[in-house]
Amino acid sequence: MTETAPPAPPTAPDEDKQPAALQIPESENQWKLVWREFRRRRLAVAAYYLILVLLTISIFAPFLANDRPLVYRGVNNRQYREASRNIGAVIGGQIRAVTAGGKSEFQDPGKIVTQQIELMGAQLTPEKVTQLQQLRDQIVLLLESQEKNPQLAADLRAARTEFRRDFDLRKVKLVTATHWPALSVLNWMGVILLCANTIFLLRPVWNWLLVRLLSNVTRQTQRLTQFAILVGIPLLAGLAWMTLVTQRVDVTPYKQAAFQTGETVSSDAAVVYDWAIWPLVPYGLDEINLDAKYVKPGSSSTGDIQRRATGSLKPWQQPHWLGTDGIGRDITSRMIWGGRVSMAVGIVAVSIYVTIGIIVGSLAGYFRGIADLLISRIIEVVICFPSFFLILTIIAFVGPSIFNIMLVIGLTAWTGVARLVRGEFLRLGQQEFVLAGRALGYSPPRIIFRHVLPNALAPVLVSATFGIAGAILTESALSFLGFGVTVPWPSWGSILSSGRDAISRAPWLIYFPGIAIFLTITAYNLVGEALRDASDPRLRGQHISH
Repeated sequence: MTETAPPAPPTAPDEDKQPAALQIPESENQWKLVWREFRRRRLAVAAYYLILVLLTISIFAPFLANDRPLVYRGVNNRQYREASRNIGAVIGGQIRAVTAGGKSEFQDPGKIVTQQIELMGAQLTPEKVTQLQQLRDQIVLLLESQEKNPQLAADLRAARTEFRRDFDLRKVKLVTATHWPALSVLNWMGVILLCANTIFLLRPVWNWLLVRLLSNVTRQTQRLTQFAILVGIPLLAGLAWMTLVTQRVDVTPYKQAAFQTGETVSSDAAVVYDWAIWPLVPYGLDEINLDAKYVKPGSSSTGDIQRRATGSLKPWQQPHWLGTDGIGRDITSRMIWGGRVSMAVGIVAVSIYVTIGIIVGSLAGYFRGIADLLISRIIEVVICFPSFFLILTIIAFVGPSIFNIMLVIGLTAWTGVARLVRGEFLRLGQQEFVLAGRALGYSPPRIIFRHVLPNALAPVLVSATFGIAGAILTESALSFLGFGVTVPWPSWGSILSSGRDAISRAPWLIYFPGIAIFLTITAYNLVGEALRDASDPRLRGQHISH
C-alpha cells in the first residue's frame, strides 16, 4: 500500500488580490448605457446624424454661402484710401485744437495714426514702408506734444502736406496682399460657435490622444480636462476675437471688381484681383439680382446663360440650385443662412428655459412646503396663458428680432421643465443617498447639484430635445406671420411667407423650406423618442429595429 503525501498546507491569500469570486466588475456609466441602447434604434441614429449635418452646415454658413470670396490676393485700394483719410482727419482735428486752444476731439490721436499707418504699410513696398514709418514717428511726436503754440500748428500742417504728397493713392504703387473677406461677417459669438462645433466634430481624435496622455491621472481629472477643452477653447477664441480683431476686413463689393487684374473697375469697388477662392454657393444671403427673378432650380439667369455660351462665365455665376425668389435672391444661400437662424433660436431658447426650469423645479421639489406651494401656483398661472399668443403679444411690444424671439420663447416655455424636475426631486428626495447626505450635514446646494440633479437629468434631456423641435416650429411660424427675424436675416418661415403669393409661379419657394422644417422637426422628435426609451430601464432591449 503506497503512502499518500500529506496535503500541502494552505497558502495565505495575497492581501492585495481579491479572490475571483469576490472581484466586482466595473459598472458602466449611466450615459454609456443610454448611448448603447440609443444606437440600437437605427432610424434615431440616422436622425441624429442628420441633425449634426444641419448644425454643421448652419454654423459654417459664412464659408459655404457668401458673396465675398473666402480669400483673395490682390490690391485693396479702398482700405488704403480710408486709412489715409483717417490720418488726415486726425491731424486736421489736432490742428483745430491747437489753433483754437481747446481740447482735441480724438482721445488718443497718436494711437489712431499708428494703427492706420500699419494698415497702409501692409500694401506698400519695403522702401515706402520705411519712409512711412519715419514720417509716422514725426507725426506721433507732434500729436503728443504738450505745447499749444502757432509753431506746432505749422509743423502739423507741414507734416500733413508731406504725407499727402508722398503717400497719395495716385502716387504710390500698392503691392498685392492676401485678404480674407468672408471673415467680415463673423463676430465673437460666431467664432465661439465655429470653434465649439469643430472641437465637437474632432472629439474622437483629441479624446483618444487625451486618454493616452493622461492615462496616469484620475478619471475626474480627465473629465475636467475634456470639459476645459470643449468649453474653454471656444470662449477664449471668442474673447480673443472680440479684443484683438479691432479692424474689420474690407466689405467691398467684390463681384464688381473680381479678376479685373491691373485696373480698378470703379471707385466704389476699388479692388484688383490676382486670384480668389469663392464659397460653394457664391451668393449672399440678401444679394439682390433683378435680372434673375424666379429662376427655376438648377437654372441660371438669362445673362449667365449667355455668358456661359461665350465662355466668359465667372466663378460666382453658377446655377441657382434651389432657384431664386421674386427679387433674384438665391434660395440655396437663404436656406443655409435660414437654417443658421432656426438652429440658433431652437438651441438658445431651449437652453434658457431648461436652465430656468431646472432652478425653479429643484427649489420646489427639494424644499417643498411653502416654496413648493408658491412655485406651483406660479407655474399654474403661466400655463393658463396660450404660449403662442403670449409670444405674439410680447413680440408686438418689444419688436421682432432674433434675440427677442430667443428670450421670449425661453421665458415662456419653462413651466414644463419645472414640473418635470419638481416631480423627479419629489421622487428622489426620499432615497437613501439623499437621506444620508442630509444626515452627514451636506448643504442643500451640494445635495441638489451633486447628488439629486444628475439623477434627474435624463427626462430633462428628453424634454429639451422635443423642445428644440417646438422652438424651431414656433420661430418658423412667427417668421411666416411677419413677427420673426428682420431683414436681411432669412428664416425658413420667411422664405415660406415670400412664396405664399407666388405659389403657382415659383412653387419651389414653398417646397424647400417646408421640407427643411419637416425633416428637422421629425429628426429632433425621433431623437427625443429614442432617448426617452433608452433612458427608461424598463424599456431597454425592447426596441424595434428600423
